[in-house]
Amino acid sequence: MVPRLPGHKRLIGHLVLVVAVAGLWAALARLPLWHTDLWGHLSYGRWMIEHGGETPTTEPFLTHSGDRPLVDTARWSQLIAFRLMRAGGVEALQLLYATLVVGCALLTVSPVLVSRHRQRIPAAICGASVFLAVGWQQLLIIRPQLAGLACFAGLLALMHDPRPSIRRVIIVGIVMGFWANLHGSFVIGWLLLGSHVVGRAADRFRRTGRRTAWKNDRVFVHRLGQAAVGLLVPLVATPYGPSLPLSIWQIGQHPNLANIIEWQPLQWHQAQARAMLASIVLVVSVAMSSRRRVRCSNWLMLVALGVAALSCSRMINWWAPVAGLVVALQAASIRTKRPAAPTLDPSERRTVLLAGLVVAGAAMSSTPAVRGLLAERETLQARRPMVSASTPVEVTGWLASHPPDGTVLASYEWSDFLLWQGPSRIRLLVTSHAHLVPTEVWTDYFEVIGVASDWRQRLRRYDIRTVVLDRHRQAKLLATLATDPGWQQDYSDELAEVWSRKP
Repeated sequence: MVPRLPGHKRLIGHLVLVVAVAGLWAALARLPLWHTDLWGHLSYGRWMIEHGGETPTTEPFLTHSGDRPLVDTARWSQLIAFRLMRAGGVEALQLLYATLVVGCALLTVSPVLVSRHRQRIPAAICGASVFLAVGWQQLLIIRPQLAGLACFAGLLALMHDPRPSIRRVIIVGIVMGFWANLHGSFVIGWLLLGSHVVGRAADRFRRTGRRTAWKNDRVFVHRLGQAAVGLLVPLVATPYGPSLPLSIWQIGQHPNLANIIEWQPLQWHQAQARAMLASIVLVVSVAMSSRRRVRCSNWLMLVALGVAALSCSRMINWWAPVAGLVVALQAASIRTKRPAAPTLDPSERRTVLLAGLVVAGAAMSSTPAVRGLLAERETLQARRPMVSASTPVEVTGWLASHPPDGTVLASYEWSDFLLWQGPSRIRLLVTSHAHLVPTEVWTDYFEVIGVASDWRQRLRRYDIRTVVLDRHRQAKLLATLATDPGWQQDYSDELAEVWSRKP
């Protein structure tokens, strides 16, 4: 018989979890929205709504992109985000961001939370902390990748339960279908499903010592069924059909991405690299200290995604939840001879529910974004302090009232915001969606920013009459323009400057 602790002591863990979740959500909902590709995705969503829900077949914003086919791998995310912002403004996106990040953290450790391990709550908090610490650099920005991460975390939790079930096979298909329309990262789901097939066979061999033990294993057959459904559904769930995986691979191999830091190899000076190393040490430590074995599928995912992150730092986004789950699972079984914990009786459940409602209400009422939903405002206009300090709000407003002629060279990190809130017919040389920019144009952009010897000729090549530059990042080019008799300064603030070619 499992001894029962006094009622109030057994509720402490549950109340701590409630407060931690509410506190995390309230803190995240206060973060300003970042200034990069979020606004480009919103622009795509707006374009689709303006065109009756039609998905663009060619790049609709870039002057020099040509007529190459466009594969929009995030169309549902873009539509949802635009409709949400139209309904609730920037505040609605802040709340969506907080909900997605907290949801991903809870899904990551949900297999532990729903278990009856005595240490499940502290173990789950530990695992969620690992997930947040390692993935924070990727979690900082609300974008379609975050929707993909939510699908991955949900699939990771679903696949933890090995019991054969038609319902679980169907859910795998539903998750993969949504994921394929929300973000192109659904191929990571294929890796997860495949690792569970191979991992189950390896676990059977490790347990029995027989290489053919998987042949008569019902769980292995179930894993095969889940993998088959998960593989096939994305191939028929989008307008691009079976060609979508090839298009995603081609996007990832685009040479322009080499200039973007998150597509570069993981570097030791990055905080996320040091967090990953600390997490590896923690994973190994809890694996050696725990009474339970780490499943082979989890080892396969940790190794495969870890190696991938070394060559492309954004892959750490998918490594983080696997590490968090493994830490939570192993920590729950450390030094526990009797893992089963007593269930809460009805009165205790009501107490936890009431406490949850009170804490959630307090968190929501104290969050500026929630209060902002009730105010009269222009919902499609971004404004401070709801956006980051690096967002070019003021210069974009000036450009909207002084529409530039010709092509505009703007800092590529800002170009998406200029698309969203700048002049309706602005013609930009590049945007942050680097794979959509012709390689020659992308190279010329960086040559101009770096003040190459022929920077004037490169600007004339594209009929660039206006440049919008970051005073801190592009100070060298600004200093050069200041000494050039052919250019004049039209606007300046603490963040940006606008220069135009003299008539």
